[in-house]
Amino acid sequence: MKIYADENIEQAIVEGLRRRGVKIVSAGELGYIGGSDDFHLRKASEMNAVILTHDNDYLIIAEKFDHNGIIFAHSKNVSIGQCVRGVELIANILTDKDMKNHVEFL
Repeated sequence: MKIYADENIEQAIVEGLRRRGVKIVSAGELGYIGGSDDFHLRKASEMNAVILTHDNDYLIIAEKFDHNGIIFAHSKNVSIGQCVRGVELIANILTDKDMKNHVEFL
């Protein structure tokens, strides 16, 4: 599974996931800062990636568009360490097929 971290995901999370062998790219690294949620959803789809986000707007978008999956980690309820461990677990257990049009909550 490939993960696309939208622009509100901390770099510490991205780096922590990479250290654990998770395939992840971030919007910031790709120069996509300031893009709309629809833009990020489209880019993730083009990359066949699941979106990792703290942005609850994706929960509304998820109902309207086909997507490769969304991992939602509420920034006030999930620490950086909890996010890294949770996403690593999801990436190791669920398949791309499992995540298709699915939202996983941390």
